[in-house]
Amino acid sequence: MSHHHTNRWKPSLFRAYVTNKYYENRDEYHSIGQEQPYTLEQYVSNNINDLRKSFRKHKKGVDKHTV
Repeated sequence: MSHHHTNRWKPSLFRAYVTNKYYENRDEYHSIGQEQPYTLEQYVSNNINDLRKSFRKHKKGVDKHTV
């Protein structure tokens, strides 16, 4: 019997967080009538350290509210 279904890939919380931040940034550009100058990959590579820091803070805040 194969347990192939148990190895199904799930998106990580960090990846979802980063994607949401990218779209928030894109919406901010759009609200002032400009196009987002970066692709998702460029946005992540340019901001990876800040994204990691803000994700840690976000995760701590979420953990406190779920306890």
